[in-house]
Amino acid sequence: MEAETNRSAQDWFRLMVDMGLAPGLRALGFAGAGPRFHMEVQGRRAEIGIVQSQSLIDTRVRFTLTLRVPSRDEWTQQLRVRPYQAARPPAGASGWEATIGQLVTVGGYPVQDLWWELEVGHPFESLAREVLIILATYGLPALRHHIRATG
Repeated sequence: MEAETNRSAQDWFRLMVDMGLAPGLRALGFAGAGPRFHMEVQGRRAEIGIVQSQSLIDTRVRFTLTLRVPSRDEWTQQLRVRPYQAARPPAGASGWEATIGQLVTVGGYPVQDLWWELEVGHPFESLAREVLIILATYGLPALRHHIRATG
């Protein structure tokens, strides 16, 4: 992808999500668009959110991933209210949720705070690939584990 410095950081981020992350997430079995993706595993819903940090620098976007398995009751309620679209989880919702940094370990200890940075005009293919590899290595096993544990 050629540098396009006339785009805003938000435009470049959306382009990276649409062209870099979304195809990879779909290849992993997720559906969705924009910052929210989901998949059904053993009759349960697993969710991925792409979360941006608030930044004062208008040429960069920092982002991370949140992973979530809503409780069966919450998911049933969401389907009843909006069968055509997944509702945003209510405050205090039950189930399991973690950031990708809580799942990635180095030397047996969780990283805790893992963010990626995208700069306008810089190629994003390797960044998207890194995010997807980390998700496949740490995130998918955690989602599957929590689905089995609460199944």
